[in-house]
Amino acid sequence: MSKKTVIILWIFVFVLTASVFSLKSRKGDSGEAQTDRRRGETVLASFPATEVSSIQIKGAEQSVTLDKSADGWIVVERGNYPANFTNINNLLRTMESVKINHAIEAGPSYGKRFGMDHSSKKTEEHGVQLTFLKADKSKAATISLGKDSTGGGRYIQNAADDSGIYVTSESFPTASANPKDWLNESFIAVDKINSIAVSAAGKPEQAEWKLTRADQNAEFALEGAAATESLDTTAAGSYKTLLSSARFQDVTSTEASVVEQSPERRVATLTTTDGFTYTLTLLAKPALKVPDALAQTGEETPPAEENYQMTVKVDGKFATARTKPADEKPEDAKAADEAFQASLKTLQEKLKTEQAFQGRVYEVSKYTIDALLKSRADLLQKTTTEPSNSLQPTEATTPPISIDGP
Repeated sequence: MSKKTVIILWIFVFVLTASVFSLKSRKGDSGEAQTDRRRGETVLASFPATEVSSIQIKGAEQSVTLDKSADGWIVVERGNYPANFTNINNLLRTMESVKINHAIEAGPSYGKRFGMDHSSKKTEEHGVQLTFLKADKSKAATISLGKDSTGGGRYIQNAADDSGIYVTSESFPTASANPKDWLNESFIAVDKINSIAVSAAGKPEQAEWKLTRADQNAEFALEGAAATESLDTTAAGSYKTLLSSARFQDVTSTEASVVEQSPERRVATLTTTDGFTYTLTLLAKPALKVPDALAQTGEETPPAEENYQMTVKVDGKFATARTKPADEKPEDAKAADEAFQASLKTLQEKLKTEQAFQGRVYEVSKYTIDALLKSRADLLQKTTTEPSNSLQPTEATTPPISIDGP
């Protein structure tokens, strides 16, 4: 190789080195972190949201597995109870489209600084880890969510990206590791109540009191009321909408038979004008003490939470034929028949939906079913008795006064 050729090669190496150095310098001067993903891009280059069939969410103390079954999404830790599809769908779509507000050059080991220490037992330090699996159990993505950023948003880390940690505008409020937060909240809706019978605790076979009314527009009356008993109509009026929008706190792993055979159970039976009968079995559960960590220093400790376990049985008996007026016209009959059949179909569908809630034990707040825990005496008007005064007022009599003259 000639001396001239060697010189040319060295010049070429020098120019190439200088170009690379210049390029790196320009990138550094831009102020952007040298991470795989940049501000404005999505956290994940691609995310197969429609292919995800399982989501595993782990926190410091709890974890939940959400699986996609033939009938929809389920919460595994709650006996495969139906999951809240809306929340799951929102999480998947957010993960697919969430963008980066800020990129930080930091490897996985720096996650601890941003609230993603998966070895910690403290919620604020541990963060939340989400693993998305496809039907073949291969990983679609593993994401860690840390603490909130002081500038807004939340720190996030992709396990497959060791170049950096990112800040997004999303705070992922529904990404909870608590199984009960993923339960489908749909529940029974008791409408048009025309009777309520409730037993006392420990006497499930005997109704302590029963309220009835002729139709949904009438007022309730206390069945078998004695002459000395007068129903508090103001309080009874609240029973018209009882459990019209019922909610439960959680679904327990307790067998329904445990509640329904307990000697201390209380039974409530509600019937409606459109043919539904709801049988609710209630059993008090031990009060849940508020953790000391949540108690505020110097403040009075809040009372223990009182919840009840409840099972539900739903039955329905509906008229299958319409009673037609004698003078009904043919054109009116057709419209009325169609309306009747549509109404019957709605009732049958509601029955099928609500019977799916049977066989489970639900945890409900005392507030939700407090009206069913009242005694017969609680339903009566309170009479006040004026204090008697045995001392009768007396009139003072002044004896006549005579004045003698001088």
